[in-house]
Amino acid sequence: MKEIVNPGTPVVGPYSPGIKVNNILYVSGQGWPEESSDISEQTYQALNNIKEILKTAGGKVSHIVATTVYLRNMGDFSKMNNAYKSFFEDNKVSKAYPSRTTVEVSNLPIPAMLVEINAIAILE
Repeated sequence: MKEIVNPGTPVVGPYSPGIKVNNILYVSGQGWPEESSDISEQTYQALNNIKEILKTAGGKVSHIVATTVYLRNMGDFSKMNNAYKSFFEDNKVSKAYPSRTTVEVSNLPIPAMLVEINAIAILE
């Protein structure tokens, strides 16, 4: 059975922030729509958005098994990577990080966004 998971966050199109199928949660791409040139802040906030969707579905950060990171500039990789690592460590995940793919994209849905991250979690 498919369940829509929405913690009340606004969306910019016809999609659900999260879809739960049995114990698997698919989280749509999350970003930081506010004007900010700081990739670290945007990365951390995108992951916090994912965390809120997880909490709404009854999950936690340690349940994330995979992410995809979309960067507008691969030159931001190191700063993004440091913020990504900090987020997981701040949430008590320091060894079993999720699998991850990082790709550079030419643009994102909101012009101010420098990064967008989606996730898959297995809820326990």
